[in-house]
Amino acid sequence: MKTRYAELTYPIGEQALQGKAENSNTCLELIYDQYAPSLFRYALAITNSPDDAEDAVQNVFLNIARDLSRVRKIKNLKAYLYTATRNAAYSILRSKKRDEDHEQGLCTEADRHETSIEESVIRASIIREAFPSLPLEQREVLVLKVFDGMTFREIAETVGVSVNTIIARYRYGIDRMRRALGENCDG
Repeated sequence: MKTRYAELTYPIGEQALQGKAENSNTCLELIYDQYAPSLFRYALAITNSPDDAEDAVQNVFLNIARDLSRVRKIKNLKAYLYTATRNAAYSILRSKKRDEDHEQGLCTEADRHETSIEESVIRASIIREAFPSLPLEQREVLVLKVFDGMTFREIAETVGVSVNTIIARYRYGIDRMRRALGENCDG
């Protein structure tokens, strides 16, 4: 049975952790349903590999399943999950000693103001090619800000750097993506 998110007064994960879920399995399921898609996108931005991103998110939820009572003590579940996902993704990268230049990338939705499907496909292709070329730190910030709607402060807490550093990474990443779109669409 799917939960209707609009009917909830606070995030499902928080509801589950506050003991509103019937049992531990339901609690874990509610947390997973709410956060897994966003965590996957975040891990994908870091690893540039769908398989590695799935592994990172799976590791996070396996750790939670092993000791759900510990998770109930966490004050900010969202920050915890993103930090755990980041750590898991970086761990995977370290263990595989990957190069920055990955073949697979993250594709974003085309701009809503496109006038034709062809233009949307061209822009999506450009974004798909340009996104992996961004430095890892910029990709990470763009995904958290654009897709997951995190504030700069939340991102700074998750990543463990200053808010000013996050803002700079965001700005530089956006500028590079705009240049890629401009260069490829203008001429």
